Amino acid sequence: MNKKEFDKRIEKFVTALRDLYLDADEREGAEMPKIELEEENLTDDFTAMIIAVHLLYASITGDDDTDIIGFTHMANRLVFQWLLKNGNGD
Repeated sequence: MNKKEFDKRIEKFVTALRDLYLDADEREGAEMPKIELEEENLTDDFTAMIIAVHLLYASITGDDDTDIIGFTHMANRLVFQWLLKNGNGD
């Protein structure tokens, strides 16, 4: 996947996530076309999803200082804390 296609995926994912917090009539992605699931692009899709969550976090919190590595570290801590509190699901 080239950089332009990758950036479009990020935009689609962040729009879809942001729309979850909006009323139906305020959503941007209502007309967004389906993304085809392709195994050869799956790693790129998951990476784009992680970047999209980081962008959503930055837009909601206003934290522009946390880079993607710092964000994934924070996300790992949150998951670890959740697992300590709730168990691992076994």
